[in-house]
Amino acid sequence: MLQLQIKYRLGIIGIEQTPGQMHIRCQPADMEIQQELGQLEVRREPPKVEIDLKEAFGDLGMRRPDQIAWELRTKAWQTFRYGLDRVVSEGDRLGRIELEGQPIVELARENFAEHKELNVAAVPKKRPEIKPVGGDFAFQYHVGGVEIKIEPKTPEISYYPGSIRIYWLQEPWLEMEVVGSNVDLWV
Repeated sequence: MLQLQIKYRLGIIGIEQTPGQMHIRCQPADMEIQQELGQLEVRREPPKVEIDLKEAFGDLGMRRPDQIAWELRTKAWQTFRYGLDRVVSEGDRLGRIELEGQPIVELARENFAEHKELNVAAVPKKRPEIKPVGGDFAFQYHVGGVEIKIEPKTPEISYYPGSIRIYWLQEPWLEMEVVGSNVDLWV
């Protein structure tokens, strides 16, 4: 009987690797900044107070000539109207003398007795007029600006490629052999 014997040994591969390298060197960009500051412009008028004491002084008797003139004119018109109304009403009563009563006696009594009133009042009656004047406030803002100039730098790139070397640490081999006798039997 024949046999086939196979002997072998696997190969071992060695790999030597050098990694690639990349170096990038970059300088910062040159930058120039010019700035114009904004400005705030403020205008202010200080406030004032106007105090009008004409009416209050008038109540105390310290009137100006124009106030006295207006007051006397008003009083004269009131007296005239009152007197006119009284004369008309008395004339109407005397015109009806025939009706009844004694209008002449009644009118004499009314005109003879003076009716005076006594009033107590706080002086002055009118308050002074107080008005705020001015006090204006205004502002204006002038916008500034910024001017930026940039000069970029080109980066310096250095690249060293890597390498791979493959070699046999142990070479493979294969050996085949036929073992046994070479006898053919025919029966």
